[in-house]
Amino acid sequence: MLCLLSAHASHEERDILSQVWPHDPEVVAVVMREHAEVIRRIGGVSETCDEVMDLQSPADRIEGGGRLNQEVNELLAFYLAHLNNEEALLVPALWKWLTDEQLRATRTMFYARLPLPLFETWMRWTLPSLNQEELVALFVDLKKGPETVRFNDWVRLAHEALDFQRWLGLRERTGLDAP
Repeated sequence: MLCLLSAHASHEERDILSQVWPHDPEVVAVVMREHAEVIRRIGGVSETCDEVMDLQSPADRIEGGGRLNQEVNELLAFYLAHLNNEEALLVPALWKWLTDEQLRATRTMFYARLPLPLFETWMRWTLPSLNQEELVALFVDLKKGPETVRFNDWVRLAHEALDFQRWLGLRERTGLDAP
């Protein structure tokens, strides 16, 4: 999970924030400050994990586990607030400054640059969390292009990650072929 949160920041900064920077550097600065704080907190959680693993006494492990639990809760609370800020600040800026075609091209570039194992892990969490309407909208939009070598991976992962009824409904509504 820590790796996914960390990858989110670096890939988003390279592939998405760079698209908004020329138009709205203030929004990008806010998001990048939050990314830096996420990375700092991830480092703290990671260090605490290492410390707890080295503890021998049950009492010390309980105390360290409590500290770790608190740090993880604070990281996740901050991260959720960050995601809300991205929705409130970054998404409107993307919609304001980029055309639908540019947004699709940005998404294509973003996901194509992710190493396949990272993309697969991300989508195994993401796709099942979407409701059926969101899934349909995503795959209809993915089919609009631009052409991506990742499209077949999207379809394969949806087939693997969704339960049969959801997959069948997605196929019927979008005209997807089984992988």
